[in-house]
Parts: sequence; C-alpha cells; structure tokens
Amino acid sequence: MKNLLRKGLLLLCAFMLAAAMTACGSGNSDDTKDKTEAEETTPEEDTSDENADTSGDEDYDLPGLNENGKFNTLDDFINSSIMQEQLEEQVAALEESGISCEITAEGDKLVYSYTLVDDSLTSSVDMSVLKESLDSSLEEQADIFAGVAASLPDAVEGIENPAVVVRYLDNTGTEITSREFPAE
Repeated sequence: MKNLLRKGLLLLCAFMLAAAMTACGSGNSDDTKDKTEAEETTPEEDTSDENADTSGDEDYDLPGLNENGKFNTLDDFINSSIMQEQLEEQVAALEESGISCEITAEGDKLVYSYTLVDDSLTSSVDMSVLKESLDSSLEEQADIFAGVAASLPDAVEGIENPAVVVRYLDNTGTEITSREFPAE
C-alpha cells in the first residue's frame, strides 16, 4: 500500500510539473510576440518609413515567425528555440521520474504525450486505479489546458479550433487515458 501511495504521488507530481510546463510555454510565446512587436516599433532615432527596419525577426532567431509576430504553424511554434529550451529542461526533469514527454502538433491541436517508461510505475499498479487518478488530475487541470488552447491563436497564425490534447501511455505505447481541452 505504501508503494502504491508513493507511485500515485509521483504521478501526481509529474502531472503538476507537466501542467506548469504547459502554462510556462504558452506565456513565453506571448512574451516573444511582445518583444518582437517592441523591436519593430522602437527605432526612435529614425521615424521615416523608408529607413525603419520592420523585420525584427532576425534578432530573435525565430524561424517561422511572420510579419504579424506570430508563428506560421503550430510545428514552428513547438520547434522554436524558445520553446525547445524550456521543453528540454522540463522533459529532463520528467525523465528522472521515469516519464518521457513528447509534444507534437496535430492540425490545430497541441498534443502532450506522456509515456510511463519506468516499468515500476505501471507493473505493480492496478491500471484502472491509475487511469482514474490520471483522469482526476486532468479534470483538476482542465482550466489551465483550456487556457493554453485559447492562447494558441495569439501565437500561431491561422488556428481556428485550438485545443490541447493530453495523452498518457504505458511503456508499450498503449494509451492509459487521454483528454482533449478545447479553447473556452
């Protein structure tokens, strides 16, 4: 019983870390947009339109960022140097807990796939109890994920039906549970 409780708490901590990673990732894209917009409008010494540099993108090394300060695609957003830097740190922390994380884009959906790679996380736990625990945690974090989904159109051009999908997989790749969080 003590082992089950410890593993349950470990999974809960990992999910909370994932939620924090999601919230941090979406906030940073807004900061990038603000910085880019500020860069585009700050040449105070020269106010003539013909001499003003409106590109601003090269200073931030953000391929995929368009003239509106948004990423062209969700893949560009995920693969941006800013997102990758944040994700690498968070993924490393999760991997130390026996969990791997992959973030992908599927149309207008930002997909977080968490794989429980450590056999001890799934071998001695009743999968129905684990699923129930993960579903409960997802329900508690619904507002956070819906908020991230709502922020996607601010960071990525052309997203019409944004959503965040969270998937939990066992070490064989079989889905334990998943949930889609549309923008509210």
